[in-house]
Amino acid sequence: MGRAVVRLVFTSVLALPSWTFAETPVQGSARVRGSSTEIAEAIEQAFERSPTFRELVAAIGSTDGIVYVHGGECGRNVLACLVLAVTQAGPYRVLQIKVDPRRKGHDLMVSIGHELKHALELLNEPTVVNNSTAHNFYQRIAPRRGNSFETQAAVQIGLRIDGELRQSAKYKPD
Repeated sequence: MGRAVVRLVFTSVLALPSWTFAETPVQGSARVRGSSTEIAEAIEQAFERSPTFRELVAAIGSTDGIVYVHGGECGRNVLACLVLAVTQAGPYRVLQIKVDPRRKGHDLMVSIGHELKHALELLNEPTVVNNSTAHNFYQRIAPRRGNSFETQAAVQIGLRIDGELRQSAKYKPD
């Protein structure tokens, strides 16, 4: 019986996407993780330059969630998305954010901030524990845009982060 358990676990691990294991530590947060150096650097820069981004990261840090941000396609010309798949890893709920690999610099930071707001929306709802409950949550609270959901709160957060990043880019100490 011991072998069957090991084989099952091993097979499950092999079936996981490659980005599950590839993570780059992000300074300032153990709960928001980048899957590449470029994404981790974007998170760190946004964390340094935007008070709103810092507040999002801190709020996620006070939940039972871990959020992985990685490059990938969302489909239907969407450049970033929160994947509506919640998995349990011990006491943690794990969420995934995809950002289009063509997003760079400022746009990448704003996109990540917008999607982190969506992640926080789910993490603030303790009944969201799997794909079905995540989907049902957004069906209740968010208007549909084609095949996706959008919340006014995430739109506003993205705009606020955009403004803060633009302000910080203009500020040059003597």
